[in-house]
Amino acid sequence: MTETHPPGVLIIGGGVAGMAAARLLSGFEAAVHIVEKQERLGGHAGRWACMATDACLQCGACLSMEMADHAIAADRVTLHLGTRILKIHRNENGFAVDLDNGLSLLVKKIIAATGFSPFDATRISSYHIGEFPNVITTAELNDRLKGERSDDILGKHPAPEIAFIQCVGSRNRKIGADYCSQVCCKISMRHASKLLHLYPEAKITIFYMDLQVIGKEVRDFYDRLSGSVELVQGVPAEILADEQGEKLGIVTEDRGKRARKARRFDMAVLSVGMRPAEAMEETAGLLDLSPNSWGFFNTSGAPPHAPDIHVAGCARTPGDILSSMQDGRLVASRVIRDLELAPVSNDLHGDSEKNVPAVAVLGDGPQASRVARLVAADGYRAWLLGAPLQADPAADEPVGLSVEPNADVYEVSGTAGNFTVGYTAGGRRERLFCAAVIAAFEPHHAGIDAGFGSEKAVSSEVFSAMAKENPENLPDSVAIIFDYAGHENKALARTALEDALRAKVAGKTVYVIARKMLVHKADGQRLFDRVKKEGIYFLRYEDASGINIEKTADGFGLTVAEATIPTDHPVRVECGLLVIPPQVMASPDFPDKARLLRQRLDREGFLQSPNVRHRLTRSTRRGVFFAGSGHDETDVDDLRAETEDILAHIRALSVKMSAAGPPADPGVAINERMCAKCLTCYRICPHGAIVLNDKMMPQIDPAACFSCHLCMANCPAHAIDSEAFANNAFAEMAKKDKTVLFACERSAYLAAEEASLPEAVQMVSIPCACRMNVDVMLKALLGGASRVIVAGCHDGNCRSMDGAREAALGVRQAHRIPGMDESRVSFFSAAANEASRIRRILSKT
Repeated sequence: MTETHPPGVLIIGGGVAGMAAARLLSGFEAAVHIVEKQERLGGHAGRWACMATDACLQCGACLSMEMADHAIAADRVTLHLGTRILKIHRNENGFAVDLDNGLSLLVKKIIAATGFSPFDATRISSYHIGEFPNVITTAELNDRLKGERSDDILGKHPAPEIAFIQCVGSRNRKIGADYCSQVCCKISMRHASKLLHLYPEAKITIFYMDLQVIGKEVRDFYDRLSGSVELVQGVPAEILADEQGEKLGIVTEDRGKRARKARRFDMAVLSVGMRPAEAMEETAGLLDLSPNSWGFFNTSGAPPHAPDIHVAGCARTPGDILSSMQDGRLVASRVIRDLELAPVSNDLHGDSEKNVPAVAVLGDGPQASRVARLVAADGYRAWLLGAPLQADPAADEPVGLSVEPNADVYEVSGTAGNFTVGYTAGGRRERLFCAAVIAAFEPHHAGIDAGFGSEKAVSSEVFSAMAKENPENLPDSVAIIFDYAGHENKALARTALEDALRAKVAGKTVYVIARKMLVHKADGQRLFDRVKKEGIYFLRYEDASGINIEKTADGFGLTVAEATIPTDHPVRVECGLLVIPPQVMASPDFPDKARLLRQRLDREGFLQSPNVRHRLTRSTRRGVFFAGSGHDETDVDDLRAETEDILAHIRALSVKMSAAGPPADPGVAINERMCAKCLTCYRICPHGAIVLNDKMMPQIDPAACFSCHLCMANCPAHAIDSEAFANNAFAEMAKKDKTVLFACERSAYLAAEEASLPEAVQMVSIPCACRMNVDVMLKALLGGASRVIVAGCHDGNCRSMDGAREAALGVRQAHRIPGMDESRVSFFSAAANEASRIRRILSKT
């Protein structure tokens, strides 16, 4: 077998990590092959239900449908579905790969994205999975929710009592799973929210070890949900059934009565963890890889593997959909770099002498410095604006890095590849022309005063310095309180545990007092276990009222209402040093930063919308990115991964923009003769794709436009044209006496393709629901349609942010037209993975 050109890349697994890798690679000169044993792409995410209630809950499962659609259509991606690999042999040209479909491939690089398998809950016999019909796993609940079959178990009960049991198959040393699966708590919280949406009178209890309240807007979601769901610390050991077999019994502790009590439930849901893929041993043999002690590849304890083999997604370590997608892009970016598939574009505006793109990193602290160093190390001209360059003894002095530590940025205008960043520094005004902008601002760290007024009450940062430099000089006893004024930050919690361990090794008595213990990262549980094994004392409390702190001659006395013992037996702790980590909060400056970037804040006031169509690092403006804890809950490793992810996006954007020929037609154009220069389009474009020329005339930048058609739908002068989606074209599309379904191409249209539509329904794909205004709806009716239905994304899931709201507003405006029969014009939302929802709604037409 001879060497081929372009070089081949084999991706084993067609889940979100594999598809994300293929999507990035498809823009480069590579022959990409996805081998997937199932008959369709998507992996577990492709089988997952939409968790949206009144709005999107940002799980990202729907993205797998759009990714699969892209992979199927990609020119440089070949799919081998329902196919297994028989043999992989390394030779002088790379790898020879034999498939069971009779094909042989020659590839240079291999990406293993084989995913995971849900824990087999039958291994815990006391839960009686498979014996009691109303005991199911989160995977089985998901199947029922996706198929709208939750009544299979709950029947028509208006107020079912439902129990969720966490950490089934995770955080369990006895079964060799002493790790946290990272996703189960969020899954159960979303499932609980979905069930409450379906059964408003339901009574839901979540039994947990430590709820992992980690991630963007997860704290806010937890706070809102906790008012509707009972949270019980402690996982039951057994599930019982009553004599009639209709109700389930779970025994819990009644602290007030110092006794156990039996609780009855209609359904119990076991929140099963992630295990290595069932075919892990087969994959390890084919690739000559050795997994770690848990069975995952390339995580803590795994031997290094061949440089031409990369592992991505949950094959590497447990994670959620968005992090797996990011992981896929990261390994694809490394493949691109290793094979030199595409040089950095010379066409983007940058330093004219060095002829490489410039990237502006905006920030005000050490995170921006780290990002700028990584950008420069990747070969870009990096400009660090607003933060000093932090020393890094482990890194070489960066080449191509310019620093303006006192820069005050007042303008970020333009579009991808042609941004103008205006700033003042040292009394002068400057303008930087750059290809991309990375916002890496610092959050606010609020210290906990609580009126202690003592040098013996310190922050976790001060404690960390003491524990690292001179742990033997610490007081004899140290108490660390987590969650005292709000939810703990994952990075600060881990650091505090590591420092507690240093203090304990130095012979100190250490107490950790917490509402919940965050155990993020693959080895988080092992760190937690080690800390306990070393003799550090752990106490739990339910809220801040459960801790009374008073000064003593030697430090502090703490009276703790320990959550696992009777309420009339508080625990007394004496300590010479009290450590309270600061609360990581949104900076008061973030609203100004958001306006500067023309972006939104999330519910908690942090930068970047939570919309999964742009996360983890992108924004609604191509070329504007986010990194660090100013936009998400990150640590140092996350920051590096985010920066690498951003560089992968910039690399792909560079190639796209430097391609031969004119930019791709966005499908919309401004008719200058009709334009009234009202600038409505300029103001409302969520993507910053409409810019003003020298004559203050708006024009569309094709490279920045997402083709949502929001500008066209809202232009009061009807000065924006579209060949494919002109108002009159809709009248021609509408078939007489048909119900016309105008469906968003990324959500409802993909779902409807999976459903069997009624004969009376005609479906029309539209770029975004925001294209549908009253004029369009009326023209479709006048064209002969018996009824018009607009179907778009769930609120919070639209790529153009407010497409669904705009469409729903248009429907309401149509209803106000005198003589309009409201039943003839309607709107509903549906995700790409809600075929059953589409089928149910349209069956009523």
